[in-house]
Order: sequence, then structure tokens, then C-alpha cells
Amino acid sequence: MSMPESATKRWEETENLLNRIENHTAESIKPADVLRLGELYTELISDLNKLTVAIDDPPARARVNRLALRAYGTIYQKKPMTFGELVNFFIFGFPRLVRRRIHFVIASALLFITAALVGYLCIHEKSRLVDLAVPPVEQQRLKSLAMAARPNEPHPLAREGNFGLSSSIMVNNIRVSILAFATGIFLGIGTIIILIKNGLMLGAMAALYTDAGYARYFWSLILPHGGIELVCIFIGGAAGFIVGYSLINPGSYRRKDWVVKEGHDAVKLVIGSIPLLVLAALIEAYITPAFLSPDHKLGLSAIFFLLLVAWLTAGAHADQS
Repeated sequence: MSMPESATKRWEETENLLNRIENHTAESIKPADVLRLGELYTELISDLNKLTVAIDDPPARARVNRLALRAYGTIYQKKPMTFGELVNFFIFGFPRLVRRRIHFVIASALLFITAALVGYLCIHEKSRLVDLAVPPVEQQRLKSLAMAARPNEPHPLAREGNFGLSSSIMVNNIRVSILAFATGIFLGIGTIIILIKNGLMLGAMAALYTDAGYARYFWSLILPHGGIELVCIFIGGAAGFIVGYSLINPGSYRRKDWVVKEGHDAVKLVIGSIPLLVLAALIEAYITPAFLSPDHKLGLSAIFFLLLVAWLTAGAHADQS
């Protein structure tokens, strides 16, 4: 048994079309050529399946396999992103992507904030669940931080090298965001754990500072950089949820294909957050330890957060150039 003559003609057409596309610039390729190549690629996959399962014709199978690989590479190839395109992504593309995936961002934020409230109440109300919510070792560490607080004095971090400090903070923040995204592959459970753990820590620390009478001082230290960091953590959590949900509900697609498709958006969300995390690290290293009053730091926090919201809102609604 051999392949019909019509299949051989399709292979010849595919080969000629690929040669023409590969030897010309993108501007000279017509949309109809790309559409036709897509149709031929689908036929190639069907032919390859027949040659693998039902028809014993090694030369034909090798030919079709080579053509399928060439067609796949031509259809799905991606040109390197230019610097201008990269800037355009961060200014406009990233805000649009955040807006399009906002339901995942909101779910991530609600989970984190709920965990923070639980951590706060467990410490503040001296709940019996406190050891479960915040391990004793972490409680002791947080208490030491609260007791070491000295309002109206430069923060202890100011004694460290600012550049080295900002680098370490930046690396840690990026690590948390990437971890929240990467653990989404475990059906989103890993992302949930990361968000809950970090939320509990923030809530517990807020309760300890509040009980010690340093609530305003605490928030003046946290919010200048924390507003940006928290948004990035919410976005990283959203990326993890996108991956997890694509595994749970692929719809009419094959699970593998849907995960790959959704994973593109998830990766872009994480990459788009990196410049924000760099900015947050610089604020934490240079403004957080500065000898400024809590009111001034809280005022700067409001300005930073409003600028962030304005950028995400304006960028998401701007026309793409």
C-alpha cells in the first residue's frame, strides 16, 4: 500500500511554497500563502500519521517528516524582539495584558489579603490558631523586628550598603514572583501556598507592630515599596493561577496545547513585573531607610501607588502604535 498521487502533489506544493517563503522577505509574502501553508501543514500531519501507522514507506515518511518540521518552523517562528518593541510592551502591552487577565489578578489579591487578615487576627487576638498560621520560629523573628523598631530614627537597613541591599531585595522579590508563577504547574496549589504564606507573614508583622504601638511607623516602612511589590506578587500569583487553571480546564483543546498557549501570557506577566520589582527594590534601599517622618513616607507611598495605577490604567486603554 502506498500514498495516493494527490498526497505526493501536496508534498511538492508544500516544498515549493516553503522554498518561496524562506527565500523572500516577510513583506513579499502574501497572507494567502501563509493560510495555504497552514492548510498543507494540517494535511502533512495527517499523512505522517498514516505513514507511521498504516503505510510502510520509510522514504516517504522521512520526506513528510522533514516537510512538517520545516512548515512548523516557518509558521511558528518568532523574530527577535527589538528594543522599541520591548519598550512598547512594557508601556502598553503589559498593562493591556494585566487588564485582560484581571480576574486572575483579583483572585490572587483576595487570597493574599485574606491570609494577611487571618495572620493579623491570630496575633492580635492571641488566637489558638496562631501557631498554625504563623510558626513559632517566625513569630519570634517578627517580634524581634518589632522590638527593634525605633520611630523617628533612621531604619537599621540604612547601615548597610544601599546598592548591595537593593540587589538582594530585588533578587528576593523576583524569586517570590517567579516561584508563585512556577508552582502553578501543580494545579495552582503551589501558588496558593506561596500567597497564603506571604500574606500570613505580612499580617502577623502588622499585628506585632500595632500591638507594640508602632502601627504608623510600620506602614511608613512597608508601603513606599510595598504597594508596588504587592501588585507584582498579585500578578505573579495570577500567572500561577493561569497555568494551574489551564491544566484543570483546557476546554476543547488538548491539555498540553492549552497549557502552552496560556503559559505564554503567564510568562509575559512575570517578565513585565521585573522592572517594577527593580523599582521597588531601589525604593526599599534608598527611601525606606531615609530619615523622613512617617507622614512623608506615607505621602510618598500614595504618590507611588497612584502613579502605578495611572500607568496600568492609561497603558491598558492606549491605542497600540
